[in-house]
Amino acid sequence: MVKKLVIGIDEVGRGCIAGPVTVAVALMPKDFKAPITLPELRDSKKMTRTQREAWYKWIISEGECAGVFVSVSSVTPKTVDRINITKSANLAAWRSLNKMANRCKNIAPGTNVVLDGGLFLKNRRFQEKGNFPFKARTIIGADGKFKEVQIASVVAKVLRDNYMRRMAKKYPNFGFESHKGYGTNFHFVALRHNGAIKGFHRRTFIKGK
Repeated sequence: MVKKLVIGIDEVGRGCIAGPVTVAVALMPKDFKAPITLPELRDSKKMTRTQREAWYKWIISEGECAGVFVSVSSVTPKTVDRINITKSANLAAWRSLNKMANRCKNIAPGTNVVLDGGLFLKNRRFQEKGNFPFKARTIIGADGKFKEVQIASVVAKVLRDNYMRRMAKKYPNFGFESHKGYGTNFHFVALRHNGAIKGFHRRTFIKGK
């Protein structure tokens, strides 16, 4: 018997003033049961780094054996400045879903796709017209309700956080390892002292700051 599959989509980095916006897609059986050895699965923002990384390690090393597949796309700060953050996040969501569909050919037409918050496939109108084989819904607070969205949330956050830590080594004066590109007081002070990093800070976000 073929198991019914569900898809969850979530993003990380929408509100940052530096770095990419990253969107992950998680495909999994609807009746997925979390391994008892792992921490409680929640919205990634409500998990500790240790908890998120334990889940990420399992997803990458053992997830596919349990029917859990993930795909990820990021959109650069330059593109965010050019087309705005909403369109960038939606574009990343669409790219990630297409990656998943191309990789996993067994996704049945009509499979439910849940997107968190204000995230849409391309845009709201395109998603509502439904010119693709899945049933997509955007639900506020989905990352607190749907396991597939929570797994997507964990993957997106761990990957983006790790990237920002690498950037912190390249640009040690900005504190990316702590704030991950969000507009903290420390970050804005660093901007005033060091100037914006070309191609990495979102100029439309810091204009006038």
